[in-house]
Amino acid sequence: MMIFPNFHMTPFLSDAKRLEASLLSPGERQEMVKNVLFPYEQFLTVSEQIQSFHRPVKGGQPDTGWMAGVIGQFRSGKTFILQNFARQFQPKQTDTGFEHQVIYLQARADWDSLELGRQIYLATGIPTTPRISTSTLNTKAARRIIECGVKLIIIDDAHCLLGAAGRRRTVFISLIKYLLDNVNACNVLLAGPSIVKQSMENDMQMIGRGGFPTFNVEGFDPKTVEGRTKFRIFLHGVDERLPFRTLSNLSSKRYVADLVEVSDGSVGMVMNIVIAAAYRAINDGTACVMPEHLHQAAKERMPTGKTYIPFGEGATE
Repeated sequence: MMIFPNFHMTPFLSDAKRLEASLLSPGERQEMVKNVLFPYEQFLTVSEQIQSFHRPVKGGQPDTGWMAGVIGQFRSGKTFILQNFARQFQPKQTDTGFEHQVIYLQARADWDSLELGRQIYLATGIPTTPRISTSTLNTKAARRIIECGVKLIIIDDAHCLLGAAGRRRTVFISLIKYLLDNVNACNVLLAGPSIVKQSMENDMQMIGRGGFPTFNVEGFDPKTVEGRTKFRIFLHGVDERLPFRTLSNLSSKRYVADLVEVSDGSVGMVMNIVIAAAYRAINDGTACVMPEHLHQAAKERMPTGKTYIPFGEGATE
């Protein structure tokens, strides 16, 4: 079964709460920083879209037999949205075993043709699979979906499946089609970059399973006023959740231009800098993340050929 991060989503909205957080052990503060999660506007919108895909009628039952996509480029924040959604559906013990309403799988490029079936077994609490043929394993995996009451399968990094060579892709697609058509036990949500949507649109058999609605996850567009405003709101939301005595003012003009420079509005890229800088601040015992912490974190991650090092002494309020 997937072990999800212990996401830290609670803001520290008072001086007393911030002080309390700053006095936690270094390990506890490190975990908060590593797993900090601010539910910003797009995060909430896409989460609601996934919920509607899973259960389209309020008060109704989970839907089955359809396929959809969460589409966004790498480091756009898709995985945090998906994992936070899936972790809300913990296994429930029943008279016949465990019910797993939602399972989350993270595909890899090195999967062989048997691995999707194996991962379904693993996600539903069976750590080993029998030595059987691919077709038999997939049939049993589909049966496992029914037995465990799975109603939604989330496959992250789905481009690893759809871009697989030769027989592997055929096997992966065959199992997904079988789950949607013959078994009709669940919905399937594929997540990945735009190639996932393109692949589905070029496959008439797959596009027919609900028309493949897509829920888009994008970075903040720093070229627009709206994009920069939302970027600053995001930074402030993260700042409120960092375990320091005072706010680091990440959303101030002092920092925003340089944070745009190092991330181009990408959620994942900006968090690489913020998390690394926050670790340094914990080690130094400062009241908040300081410019030198951001400077060093960015300097270590500058792409080849870049000469401008952000968060230098010239940063102004």
